[in-house]
Amino acid sequence: MRRRLILVLCAAPLACDPAASTGAPDAGPSPTSTGTLVEAADDETESEGPEQRRGEAKEADEKVEIPAGKLVAGSVPGDRGRDPATEPAQLEVELGAFSIDKLPYPNDPGKLPLRGVTRDEAAKRCAEREGRLCTELEWERACKGPEGTRYAGGTRWDEACGTSPETCASGFGVLGLGGAQREWTASDVAPIKNLIKGGAAVRGAAASAADVDHRCAHRSVVAPDSKADDLGFRCCYGKTNEATIPSPDWEDTIKRVDLPTDELAELFASNDKLSRLAKDLVYFNEAAASDTVMRRGRAKGTDAGDVPENTYLTTSPVVWNPVPGEHILLVTGRSGEKTSFIVAFHQLPGGRHRVGAAMIMEDEVGPVVLVYNPFVRRKLHWTTCWECYGATGNVTYREENRVVITQK
Repeated sequence: MRRRLILVLCAAPLACDPAASTGAPDAGPSPTSTGTLVEAADDETESEGPEQRRGEAKEADEKVEIPAGKLVAGSVPGDRGRDPATEPAQLEVELGAFSIDKLPYPNDPGKLPLRGVTRDEAAKRCAEREGRLCTELEWERACKGPEGTRYAGGTRWDEACGTSPETCASGFGVLGLGGAQREWTASDVAPIKNLIKGGAAVRGAAASAADVDHRCAHRSVVAPDSKADDLGFRCCYGKTNEATIPSPDWEDTIKRVDLPTDELAELFASNDKLSRLAKDLVYFNEAAASDTVMRRGRAKGTDAGDVPENTYLTTSPVVWNPVPGEHILLVTGRSGEKTSFIVAFHQLPGGRHRVGAAMIMEDEVGPVVLVYNPFVRRKLHWTTCWECYGATGNVTYREENRVVITQK
């Protein structure tokens, strides 16, 4: 009996089956390389990076001047903690100069931050000081600083910023952003049908929140008339920047795309773990492949009847939209004579990609067929033999917004 060695490479450690997964803890700032293929978040080189910036407010009403400049808003598809429905994929915006309170309201190092007010109440208090609520993009620029760091003043979450937020400075010198409280902004999050109701855009996180929720790009949606003991605000000054973050729409679950094998080879060649696939690449003939996997299933005595209603088989490269804001390129094929594969890439702006997950099948000539139902958003199937044990599996988009390829 022929045995196949199946290697699974994933963006999320310990998230793939079988247990031959690879990966390292999430590390470093979001990649901004303009190369063809960006390293998977969990495969980035582990490094300490610069220490968390420190600062202090010496007197009340200190403000920080934020210069005009470009903000790369949002995060990189595949980042740990990213919510693609709310965080844009590296949206470049130009913002004018403005100033922002160094500390949360009342912007006084001798007083505790004011919390438990609605957004209108927060806006009124800023207006009393001839200020206004910051827009969420102004807040994010102040947080990321001139270097565009993932967290305010650092590449990693520093727990000390949750216990002593007034000591943690962003690259611009603003204190406490994202550290120990959520903050109202003047911006709104547009609704997404059957997913997000819409409401006020709130930035930052409580000290007890998960580390990824303290990222500068993290957004949450809150009813404007809400009050909470971890929800405060700070004021901005100067002309309001009108730039906003658009909400993504639902798109077709699966779209077939044209990806020549030489372009796929370039993607593989630029990744250490996939580079050995970048030779003698072929896609499987769709009609013949579909017939083959069904015929194999019948020969094995499985219940390989007709393909279920609304179910489609394909060997073409496809772009998968499991949730709004996420676009995943899925490819199946063969490298050389007997190494078949399934690879999932997150699509990034500028024609770049990022490895999400991969399954490499040694001593398998294929074909490998993707099976999908357009009404089932978060899961596809793959098969080399219809309903055969060990020759089929799933490609799943999990709740933590990770792609996982499994065998069953």
